[in-house]
Amino acid sequence: MSASPGNSGLPLIPSIAHTPGSGQDGHFVQLYTDDGFLLDVLSRFIGGAIAVGDGAVVIATQAHQDGLAQRLKARGVDTAKAISQGRYVLLDANETLPRFMVNGSVDETRFINTIGDVLTQVRNAADDKDSRVAVFGELVALLWADGKPLEALRVEDLWNNLAQKHSFSLLCAYPITGFKNERHIEPFLKMCAQHSSVVPSESYLGLSTAEERLRTIAQLQQRAQVLESKLTLQESEGRFRLFIEAVQDYAIFMLDPDGRIRDWNNGARRIKGYDSAEIVGKHFSCFYPEEDLRTGKPAWELEVAAKEGRFEDEGWRVRKDGSRFWANVIITAIRDDGGKLIGFGKVTRDFTERMQMERTLQAEVAQRREAELHLQNSEKSLRELSLHLLRTQDEERRRIGRDLHDSLGQCLTALKIKLEMLASLTGRKNDEAASEIAECVHLAEESLKEVRTISYLMYPPMLEEMGLQSAIRWYVDGFSARSGISTTFEVDHDFGRLQRDVELALFRVLQESLTNVHRHSGSPAAHIRLLMSNGTVTLEVTDTGKGIPSGLLEQSGQDWTGALGVGLRGMNERMRQLGGSLQVVSTEKGTAVRVTVPAAEYSSKKNRDRSENLPDSQKDSKIDRKTQTQRPL
Repeated sequence: MSASPGNSGLPLIPSIAHTPGSGQDGHFVQLYTDDGFLLDVLSRFIGGAIAVGDGAVVIATQAHQDGLAQRLKARGVDTAKAISQGRYVLLDANETLPRFMVNGSVDETRFINTIGDVLTQVRNAADDKDSRVAVFGELVALLWADGKPLEALRVEDLWNNLAQKHSFSLLCAYPITGFKNERHIEPFLKMCAQHSSVVPSESYLGLSTAEERLRTIAQLQQRAQVLESKLTLQESEGRFRLFIEAVQDYAIFMLDPDGRIRDWNNGARRIKGYDSAEIVGKHFSCFYPEEDLRTGKPAWELEVAAKEGRFEDEGWRVRKDGSRFWANVIITAIRDDGGKLIGFGKVTRDFTERMQMERTLQAEVAQRREAELHLQNSEKSLRELSLHLLRTQDEERRRIGRDLHDSLGQCLTALKIKLEMLASLTGRKNDEAASEIAECVHLAEESLKEVRTISYLMYPPMLEEMGLQSAIRWYVDGFSARSGISTTFEVDHDFGRLQRDVELALFRVLQESLTNVHRHSGSPAAHIRLLMSNGTVTLEVTDTGKGIPSGLLEQSGQDWTGALGVGLRGMNERMRQLGGSLQVVSTEKGTAVRVTVPAAEYSSKKNRDRSENLPDSQKDSKIDRKTQTQRPL
């Protein structure tokens, strides 16, 4: 097979002393401590090739060339003849190396040309075209000794590339003294991976059994794996240390089991103000304010962390200059594989700004809550005042309505009677006087009607006596007659009496809604529905007019008010006080006012008693009619 790099598993094979003549090519490496041992191996390797007519190339230092010549002569190998035939070429490694080095680095093209020409020459000079070429190279050892392990690995790789065109067996050699510290671990492992076989040491060839040799190879593999793991761990620790040092927002440091500081990162120096040299070795309690020291808080925190594995806290801490900062602290217990406590890791972050923001936010929240509470109290007081005003207004209307009916109404009635009596006395004697008196009687009669109408509108007696259903029928009849708007009324056949406040509120909403239909909608008709379902009363007033302008509707009654001066706000407040709601939907096709309120009925017996006294015309199961004339008052 052609020379090729070994695999990552670092395969190891027996001594290569007998490789020539075995019918296989390879790329081998011999590790040695004694030059004499190397020369013995080399003399068997090169001597065997020359003896069987194969070619040989030796690229070595002058000292190793001289030692090899002596041992070949002692073995009876005729090197002079092989050199004269061109089958045996000797190159000085110290002179050959600079021929393909450019600016301290190996140049691939120069290497291929320099070594490839020599291999071609030796191959052509061999007796048999199928003969093999044995090559010993010491170039890599020189580069390694010069502190250039990466360039040595580069040469190993180029030897493998060269083997793609030339068939040869290559032996490299490294002195064990070249692998003397941990920085050589990684290059050593990579070097082994470049070879098809690795001979670990001189003692390997002295082992008497194959079992001993295999055991030695396994031990070398284990040591290599341990070294590789150690290197990986060191690299990981190094990267972690760089990361810890780079962190600026967190103070990260280690404590021994007693709480003394063992190391210190840049974030700790920035936050706490101490340099590493002045803080390492001191107890971490120096960061705590006096009040925490008196209570023994630092020791208590370590006890909790040791017991539970970690401890987290927020509180005041002290910097080097004596200033305080609000810190978030996490202490983590660190134990070895046996569970023994070996120290603590502590992470501290400066949360002063966040704490101040939270306190500011809390103060703002408290202020807003206080303002909201004040507003709620104000709204509650306003509602109570509004309810009081509405009730006072209703009571005043009731009083005025009764006064108009009972006082002024009675006076007008008496005046009308007197005028009628006067007319009967003077009618026969004076036609002109009789005519004037008749006109006065007519005016008194009209005034009496108007007083009664105003009285009933302000507070209809029928609402208390007959209930909401009868009061609405009476009001709709009068509204249609006065406004000329065709108005229908639909009511459930079993609709009964409600509490006085509920009936009055619904009647006022009806008044306000119909007044607005008359004044603002331009609608020729209006429809009223009064329903009761699931303990809720619904009153709905709809029209087919031009609707309410959106801006005016949003003002909730500030400008869009009716005759009673309460507007939408008054309606809404009445419903709110009773636990109900008001909904106004207005489009270009009309407006719908819908109110709902919990039903609070009188006793059903009282309702039945009152309904039995109603006229037959008011006992219909459902009324859906259009009234065009006003009921006489």
